[in-house]
Amino acid sequence: MIDHLKESSKYYPVISLAGPRQAGKSTLLRMAFPDYPYVSMEEPDTAHNVKTDPRGFFKKYGDGVIIDEAQKLPELFSYLQSIVDHDRRPGRFILSGSQNYLMHRNITQSLAGRIDLSTLFPLDFSEINSIPNWDKNTYSTVINGFYPGRWSSDIPPKMFYSNYIKTYLERDVSDLVNVGNLTTFRTFLKLIAFKCGTQYKMTDLSNDLNISVNTVKSWISILESSYIIFLLPSYHRNFGKRLLKSSRLYFYDTGLLCHLLGLHKEEYVGSSDKYGMIFENLIIAEKHKYKAHRHEDPDMFFFRDSNGLEVDLIEVHNFHDIDMIEIKSGLTFRSEFISNMSKLKAFDPKMKMNIIYDGDETIKLRDYHLMNWRQLHEHRRTKTKVN
Repeated sequence: MIDHLKESSKYYPVISLAGPRQAGKSTLLRMAFPDYPYVSMEEPDTAHNVKTDPRGFFKKYGDGVIIDEAQKLPELFSYLQSIVDHDRRPGRFILSGSQNYLMHRNITQSLAGRIDLSTLFPLDFSEINSIPNWDKNTYSTVINGFYPGRWSSDIPPKMFYSNYIKTYLERDVSDLVNVGNLTTFRTFLKLIAFKCGTQYKMTDLSNDLNISVNTVKSWISILESSYIIFLLPSYHRNFGKRLLKSSRLYFYDTGLLCHLLGLHKEEYVGSSDKYGMIFENLIIAEKHKYKAHRHEDPDMFFFRDSNGLEVDLIEVHNFHDIDMIEIKSGLTFRSEFISNMSKLKAFDPKMKMNIIYDGDETIKLRDYHLMNWRQLHEHRRTKTKVN
């Protein structure tokens, strides 16, 4: 990520790094641009001074500055447009933000073609693998989550995520809309955690919470824009109207998901009827983060038709390179893992079959690829066998 930021600063006058709170954006930007002054729009005095005299601010920092939580002052973007149009020197303004909706709206209006966009999510597998106290145990991994701040200070997950919700998430939501009753919002968070991995219906959420569908839609949008959840669309290529079109909902971080589900100990996770869904979330979120950190398009979907044929994940690399992936939390491979993929492959023979599971072996057979989740990105180490 640092290499990309430095490289893009050679060409674009504005660089943007978005992502959830506590993902390490400020630390990363200070490492990438150590000589740049750092200002945060969350500091009341700074925000007041900038709002009062924006031209004076940009004159003072015209040769380079990191502006954190830039979305807090939307008017900055219009001034930036004028400034960079008069002086296109690259790499002068480095923006950071934790609310993608506002960032995107203002960038679309003011900075299109003048800005490079990157996103920093919680740690992906390749990053967390370098942390000494990561023991690679599946249960502890999903509970502890992937936020750098939790790992660096070794904060107990229950304490970290409880404070994360109160300190960051609820505050950000109240900045965007009038939540009204925070108790209802907390219940909403827990409810969508239970809906994780499913094709949720806004009307069901509305009825369960006794709130309007528009409120549900607004809260879902805010959680998306705050990088808490993401929606996985259904795959429809070549399969027509038999498909169910609604998206599935997942969390970017399994630690937050487990916290909302009340799973704070390893034995709770292992015995929970939600464990299969949590493991599925772990893998799909990892693929999303890994691709984003390398500036690759996600192009990921799930498949489910009206007859009940279902595959956990479809990953499209190009038109002739499509992976089907079944995600299984078990330790032992079973032949039924590939039954749905085999049926789907009959419709589209170019699709490849893959199983990601918690077992030890990572092997490539003639018909399918079986991999342990810890070696998800280590394709060079994969052994090849003939079935």
